[in-house]
Amino acid sequence: AVVSTQSTGELKDWCEQLCDTGPQYGYHPNPSKTVLIVKDSSDLDLAREMFVPLGVTVTCEGQRHLGAVVGTEEYRRKYVEEKVSKWVEEINQLADLASYEPQAAYSAFTKGIIHRWTYVMRTIPDIGHLFEKLEEVINNRLIPALVGRPVSTHERKILELPVR
Repeated sequence: AVVSTQSTGELKDWCEQLCDTGPQYGYHPNPSKTVLIVKDSSDLDLAREMFVPLGVTVTCEGQRHLGAVVGTEEYRRKYVEEKVSKWVEEINQLADLASYEPQAAYSAFTKGIIHRWTYVMRTIPDIGHLFEKLEEVINNRLIPALVGRPVSTHERKILELPVR
């Protein structure tokens, strides 16, 4: 649950009340799977003092959540850069494969790999600029390997269009 409150004490009271009354309604909170992200780092020690005994993880940076990430801009940037670095490696491997199995490489690209980063792009705001390395390896390695030659900017625009 995402909760916004002015007071750390209010949040602790809410958490304790939820743990006490939740089970009678069939809701069984698990504080060990809960992460409290504190916006102001000056409140971090107080929040840890209050919530760590309950089993809650406390941070002021961020946390991965449902395949995306919630937290500071720096935390989100680092998370996305790590992902993009992995995807660049995968695209380089696909480009190697594409030189002798272009259909298999194209299928793997369009049916699998591409969906990983489109999800991240949809769920984390303001990260488009972090995908430049990925775009570069697609333009300079994958597409030339798939079609057997370098392509012009105009051809690249055509290749971006959906197949249907």
